Amino acid sequence: MTGLADSQPVELLITCVLGGAAAVATIGWLIAKTAAGLGGQHVTISLTDSIRALIDWHRHLGDPRQVFPPHARGRLPGPALMYLAATIVVAGVVVGGLVAFRLVRRLQLTGRRGYATGREVRRTLSRRAAAHRGPAEATGRGRAVIALGIDQRTGRRLYGAPEDSYLYLGPPRSGKSVHLVIPQTLDARGAALVTETRPDVVSHTMPLRAKQGPVAAFDPQHLAGDGVPRLRWAPHAGCSDPLIAIARARALAAGAQLSPATVTDAAFWQGMTEAVLRCYLHAAALEERSMRDVLTWTTRPSDPTPMRILRSHPDAAPGWVEELAAQAAADPRQRDSVWAGVRRAVDSLADPRVLDACSPAAAEALDLKEFIRDRGSLYLLGTTGAQLTVAPLVTALVEALVDTARTVAAATPGRRLDPPLTVLLDEAANIAPIPSLPNLLADGGGSGITTICVLQSLAQARARWGQAGADAMWDAATTKVILGGLAHAEDLHRISQLAGDIDDQVSTRTHGAGGASTSVSSRRLAALPIEMLRTLPEGTAIVLARRTPPVRARLTPWWDGPHARAIQAGLTVRST
Repeated sequence: MTGLADSQPVELLITCVLGGAAAVATIGWLIAKTAAGLGGQHVTISLTDSIRALIDWHRHLGDPRQVFPPHARGRLPGPALMYLAATIVVAGVVVGGLVAFRLVRRLQLTGRRGYATGREVRRTLSRRAAAHRGPAEATGRGRAVIALGIDQRTGRRLYGAPEDSYLYLGPPRSGKSVHLVIPQTLDARGAALVTETRPDVVSHTMPLRAKQGPVAAFDPQHLAGDGVPRLRWAPHAGCSDPLIAIARARALAAGAQLSPATVTDAAFWQGMTEAVLRCYLHAAALEERSMRDVLTWTTRPSDPTPMRILRSHPDAAPGWVEELAAQAAADPRQRDSVWAGVRRAVDSLADPRVLDACSPAAAEALDLKEFIRDRGSLYLLGTTGAQLTVAPLVTALVEALVDTARTVAAATPGRRLDPPLTVLLDEAANIAPIPSLPNLLADGGGSGITTICVLQSLAQARARWGQAGADAMWDAATTKVILGGLAHAEDLHRISQLAGDIDDQVSTRTHGAGGASTSVSSRRLAALPIEMLRTLPEGTAIVLARRTPPVRARLTPWWDGPHARAIQAGLTVRST
């Protein structure tokens, strides 16, 4: 029996030959017609003569009229118009080919089941749909939206609402900054907080953000170079309030990497670390000490100064002095383990630059409430290599700003920030592992806090927040953007399962002694195969938004966006 596979190559070859001949004939015919029209004449030429003309063109480069039949030469113009006509036709064919290719590609994507239809995209991810879910700004500038690229199937631009929460997954060098972080930082209508391990986002966005409101960088390692306004912030600021001291200590301890994946009984040791830290921060704030004093206390568990403050100060939290004294008098092995975590949480203060950044004078202290109201932009920088030391401070500062934002929101009409605060946590697991991130993703939108968490993988989230925390973050993010290059098979399978399966009808045609016959079979295929997710081209992503089926998006890099010229101008000025 001879199958269809034996005849397909021959049929394909014949189709290609006939198609190529038709294309050549058409181009030659169009050149002749266009040239005659430019010269004010009319010419008649067959398709066979057109093919011969193009084949012999190289023999008569000085006078292309000679390649056409004698009856047509007299009606064709001179070489200049002939070459002009050829240029017009070839350019038209190239442009038409590109347009046709894009239309065919779009039709291919449109025909693939499992992706969101145009109607579904309009209902959830259009500008109108996103703006409808967010509150209108009191300034009358319209409703804020977040650009997410362009749907490759319909060509429609994709947008998310400020009240949504976002989780971006992409390995290093997958284009997260150029396609998402930089454009969305610039698009933020209100105050913005951005964490980074490299100064790229600062150099690309700070000049433009400075036109909207105050800008500052908490950059203890001086990664951003000179000319960047640097924030000086005391981690114990406001900790005279016990609740703030508790939250600040939890953030510092979380940044010290006492994670369930790396430390046995991590919850116990982190709790002990938090208890000591909150006592130290509370004592320092009550007596207006500096972080230099806190650093000294952490090196001497038996130092009586913080216990004296907590015992004698009238505003000290009841019972805290006894708790600190009990920790200091504990079994030496337990005490040493607890203070090892405490020292790790403030280890970055051993760097004189960091200690100076965390020891501002009273006049230099940042008013976080005013910063939010003035639509300021705060950049928190720290290298991945220094995450064990800088991350606790960055984490504490993020928590402080978020808590302040919630307080400001509670005191405003509607109990939400207007315009919203954008919290864009790039490299969140490395530089800003705030313990409240799962909750912030879940309910930040209700207070006008747009939370965007950028991770290299879900495995990175599990290593930092544990399995339960990573699952909570995945579930709480209403919009997920998946870039190519992920390599964890189980995570890819999990993402693939979200899109479900589709029924694929397969037709098989065979040729036998009794003639040709066709059989149809059905099979179940993943709408988003694992291998497709892993091999997504750069600049392409899968968008999973709420209950909408997957959308394959073409991302827009900053140099193709509306701010490209202004960004380039800012980079040029800074380089000089």
